[in-house]
Amino acid sequence: MLSPELSLLAFQRRVLALAEDATTPLLERLRFLGIVTSNIDELYMVRMAELRRAAADDSRDGTTHEAHGLTTRARLIAVTREIAEILAAQSRCAAQCLRDAERVGVHVVTWNMLTDGEREALRTRYLDEIQPDLMPLAITLSPGHPLPHLPHLGLFVAVVFRGAAGGRTHLAEHELPRDVPRMLAVPGRGNDVIAIEEVLRANAHLLYPNALVDGTYLFRVTRGGDLLLQDDDQNNLLGAVESAAERRLHNPAVRVEVERSMPANISALILNSLRREAIGREMESTVDDVQVIDGLLDLRCLSALPLPRTAALEFPLLVPRSPLAPDVSIFDAIRAGDVLVHHPFESFDDTVVRFLRDAAADPDVTTIKITLYRVGDPSPVVEALLAAARSGKKVFALVELQARFDEAHNVHWARALERAGGRVVYGLVGLKVHAKVALIIRREGARLARYVHVGTGNYNTRSGRQYTDLSLFTARDAITTDVADLFNELTGSSRPPRSLAHGALVAPHQLLPELLARIEREAHHARDGRASGIAIKLNGLADSEVVRALYAASKAGVRIDLVVRGICTLRPGVQNLSATIRVVSVVGRFLEHSRIYRFENDGDPEYFIGSSDLRPRNLRRRVELLVPVCDEANRARLDLLLFRYLNDATAWELTSTGQYERRDGHALGAQLQAAANI
Repeated sequence: MLSPELSLLAFQRRVLALAEDATTPLLERLRFLGIVTSNIDELYMVRMAELRRAAADDSRDGTTHEAHGLTTRARLIAVTREIAEILAAQSRCAAQCLRDAERVGVHVVTWNMLTDGEREALRTRYLDEIQPDLMPLAITLSPGHPLPHLPHLGLFVAVVFRGAAGGRTHLAEHELPRDVPRMLAVPGRGNDVIAIEEVLRANAHLLYPNALVDGTYLFRVTRGGDLLLQDDDQNNLLGAVESAAERRLHNPAVRVEVERSMPANISALILNSLRREAIGREMESTVDDVQVIDGLLDLRCLSALPLPRTAALEFPLLVPRSPLAPDVSIFDAIRAGDVLVHHPFESFDDTVVRFLRDAAADPDVTTIKITLYRVGDPSPVVEALLAAARSGKKVFALVELQARFDEAHNVHWARALERAGGRVVYGLVGLKVHAKVALIIRREGARLARYVHVGTGNYNTRSGRQYTDLSLFTARDAITTDVADLFNELTGSSRPPRSLAHGALVAPHQLLPELLARIEREAHHARDGRASGIAIKLNGLADSEVVRALYAASKAGVRIDLVVRGICTLRPGVQNLSATIRVVSVVGRFLEHSRIYRFENDGDPEYFIGSSDLRPRNLRRRVELLVPVCDEANRARLDLLLFRYLNDATAWELTSTGQYERRDGHALGAQLQAAANI
């Protein structure tokens, strides 16, 4: 199998390729550069500390070969090398993008490129708006000086100074203010800008008027993203998560980026300070070296360059279609037949948000039940739930408090829903509820009718515009019964659901064995000469048990087509192992996020959509939901989507060597076909 970390980094290579592609509009190239920065930040926050600890244990305990043929130590070395190569390529790409920005009148200048008058104007702004907020914190072992806390993802300038010529050297750090733009307009220069660190660097002597400044050096600190709960009592989970999210700001550092000009002795002092900080908090330090960066640190700042918003510099505006007639009741439309929606090409607001808003306003709706994972802030979805609760409807929300990096938002919304009169469940201890599902109960004559929404993406309007996802709206009895049973388990007990009885599949107990059984069924059909085949589109494939099952099916002769956006540890195209498997990755304007499962089943195919990828966390440590797609027209749409993605002329194909090769076709890709409604 392939290394999971190296596979994740291969995905960053594919995103970076979009930034490197001169045919990508410049503003979008800068956005993709920022996405790579954020993704590598998250890789460090989530995976690198664990990988370093495992490598240290590997060194102590002897060589341990893993499924992908590497020792943990060798995997760490390979990952570190690959990250360095990606960062170098990213810096080169950023430099090229800045040269391209100059062609449209935007220059990022340095202090020595300014006139005396421009320097004076910027110095005045520095003294008025920046320096008053700077607080020097000494990096020292001197008594009375506590170790400075370097906030997560903050940018800092290390200033080296002496009290007098030949005097003792001191080191202090200053965090760049977060409420001042990273790129400052140069007065009188049109769209020319200068990085704030350049201005601080040139005026550092004003911070120390009675000292000599020997040097100034920019650096950035990334801290671990673990959420360490001290109280896992379900009754106190809300407060426990809120406190843990605050404590995470003080997690040990996992990375220190420095600009190339920083001397080794200065970077060593910073590392030593971070180690002592971790020891002082009785935590393990997992950072032992600095990461040297050429050019700007934190390339997300380039998205704020004052480039003209012209058609040549950004993707054309996508106007999503409205698949539901505005003058027809959404409940009438769903009752007439299942509705399958492809976001963002079909409007999230006009379907998902409308579903909940109309339910909140409908006097015949009695109850709304929903799972909330990442809803954003502001959140039209939660606003609809609040309106429903205030109007006296029964609102049940399972708010997953432990959605990584969204804990504060979710705590806020949980409390707001409780204040409005809703009933809130905070998730299950030891599991995350990742399913995306809503159930609406409506009185229609003498009966209570049920309507369900199941999505592959979050109840988040921002994601609904930027991610490709699928939504299924249905009043079909089998699905609504399964969803009602799921909510009864989630809200009525503290245990994860065991299974659903009418066709839907739920993790962590039912989904994995049912998927494995379907894979084996396809292998059995292939061995018997009957129609077989598996086609799956998802975000990640890294579960070793699933990979082994797919290998076995391939050896039995099953054709397996996989569209995997990111991590994939399966190695396709290997004789006598995976010869009938192909893996395609589509990376484009929108983040591919939809999940589709199709099993040929001897000519009677089964289709599912839902929240789950094929990773250990999805199958074993989360509540996930897949629901069957039964309507023939919707199945035909899924077949068309799978065909388009598998044959996307712009896609990347994973080879048996573990490398991705980009197709060189010039036809419209799957996303552009969907946008054009072809």
